[in-house]
Amino acid sequence: MATQEVLQTYRTGLLFADATDFPNAGAGPPTTVANDIRIGTGTKVQIDLTAVAAAAARQSAKTADLGDPWPEEWVLDACIESTAAPTAGGTIEFWWNGTPNSAAAEGNCGAASGADAVFAVAGLPQLEFIGAMTVMNNVINIDTAVGILRLKHRYGSLIVVNSTDQAFAGAGVMDETHITLTPVVPDIQAEA
Repeated sequence: MATQEVLQTYRTGLLFADATDFPNAGAGPPTTVANDIRIGTGTKVQIDLTAVAAAAARQSAKTADLGDPWPEEWVLDACIESTAAPTAGGTIEFWWNGTPNSAAAEGNCGAASGADAVFAVAGLPQLEFIGAMTVMNNVINIDTAVGILRLKHRYGSLIVVNSTDQAFAGAGVMDETHITLTPVVPDIQAEA
């Protein structure tokens, strides 16, 4: 009996970072190479997580067109730097504002603006929850499997909620923080 395997391949993903603080105008790599979670060169999306306070949230700019057709499944990885080591067990939440509209201010859920800006957490129930990073008592926390996002639309923006007891790192020192969304595409192998 012939068999087939379904393997996974990566495609070009999205890199959410701040063009001012993340090295090379937001393209990376981070200052400390050991903190690099990028797979290849992702499409940059602006999000300034500088000094986001505990219990506050921030939204990214709306993404570029993810293609037609677009990959359905995307994995979210995150490297977040705080001002001081947060208490272990706190979380950083990641949410998605999916939209069929490419214009920044149009077709957004949860009162998202489609621009890099503060986000009111009251809008979270209308967004899609991707996952939460449970932090350790470290200034830099990395999680390479925060969650899986199944995209329903070609555009969107990322919302990050700081549910730890420490603010994120401040301006000029936030050179490690970056978040990636990487598409994982099934690759059906020929029968053996």
